[in-house]
Amino acid sequence: MAAWNEEENVAVCMREALAFLRDATSDYELILVDDGSSDDTAGAARVVMAEDPEHVRVISYSPNRGIGGALKTGYAVASKDWVTWLPSDGQVPPEGLQNLFDIVEADPEIRVVTCTFPHRFEEADSLLRKVLSRGLRAFMWTATGVSREMDGISLFPREFLRAVPMKSETFFLNLELPIRAIRAGLKPGAATMHIRPRMSGQSKVLNVKRIRLVAQETLRLGKELRLG
Repeated sequence: MAAWNEEENVAVCMREALAFLRDATSDYELILVDDGSSDDTAGAARVVMAEDPEHVRVISYSPNRGIGGALKTGYAVASKDWVTWLPSDGQVPPEGLQNLFDIVEADPEIRVVTCTFPHRFEEADSLLRKVLSRGLRAFMWTATGVSREMDGISLFPREFLRAVPMKSETFFLNLELPIRAIRAGLKPGAATMHIRPRMSGQSKVLNVKRIRLVAQETLRLGKELRLG
């Protein structure tokens, strides 16, 4: 889980994720990465860690690096065979992750699972998010040649995350990794999930600076893939 200034939400989201994991498997871990928060996100997360130190780890650093940096930090220390992530704003119900694992269990040759939120705009997101999402999808297709629909949550084998270059520091990492996996020949699978409104606070994705950075990283990856 990646968190930036989510003091109000992080403990609830972590406990919800742990409840899902305990029901799903006996072999699990939850890594919470506090991405340079200025509030007490780390303190709230450590309260949950104290309740289950065998399965929970909290990593905190400063300054803020962006969601790409937070995810790379978590991926680097993940120890289980399969790795995925959740935001700490409550928008993605943890039980939806089972849909990704079901794809792998149905076909063990699948090595990366992407997902979409087919009802995201009825369930949670605004018209602006809809426009930006569709615009990014078209831009990604033009820049990288990958037209797959993806909404940011994916499931990867840990060995892939150990080997693949990760260059994005923004939300684009959630698209960069599946693109690299598909271009490398890993068999992909697709799942769907539901989404819900964030528990409290405001989205940190919708600002001009971050949108510009995502666009720049999309273009850089497209250039790398064309030249590689």
